[in-house]
Amino acid sequence: AAVTLALDNANARPTVPVALSDELVLRLNSDELKRLDLDLSDPKCIILASCDGAAADWNQRSPNQIFPFDRIVKIDGKQCESQDFLDILSRDKGSLVELSVERPLKHLLYLKKPGRLGLDLMFTKVDAKPWRASVKPWIASISNDGLVAEWNASMPELAISEHDRIISINSKAGSPGELVDVLSAAEVIEMEVLHYNF
Repeated sequence: AAVTLALDNANARPTVPVALSDELVLRLNSDELKRLDLDLSDPKCIILASCDGAAADWNQRSPNQIFPFDRIVKIDGKQCESQDFLDILSRDKGSLVELSVERPLKHLLYLKKPGRLGLDLMFTKVDAKPWRASVKPWIASISNDGLVAEWNASMPELAISEHDRIISINSKAGSPGELVDVLSAAEVIEMEVLHYNF
């Protein structure tokens, strides 16, 4: 189910609460879009890097809050990628755009070496307009063998996949580079991952 709310109407209130499984649809004009703090480093997955700017305005006006790591899944009702978002920024000022947002699920993985993780991670280190540094590393690929593939096969309800974000390793949060270093060095791994619905 989708609930449509207008950011530009301070009196707008939803009639249906938005559950985690629901899509939240925001209507923003081009100026507001430019004030969203997004992580576009994964070409296939647009996420909120923070709740500053237009996201903060939204959260002041709506009981249905958006949060860092929420994913923009659709633009004007169509599935979208990072480049699609950049394309809409060139639209005429004042035109409204609908963004459908989904909340990721938190999965905890417990892995023990020896063994290869079978996980390729990606992140960008520096801000370079219109891109920003990755807030957390994202999973570029998972091999068919390795500890992660074994986890996915034995725990399908907690499986992880490409484009998911690693939030912490052994209860340690940090920059993407720090998380990758901890993951490489640890023998026993508790990995907190935000899982997106692809």
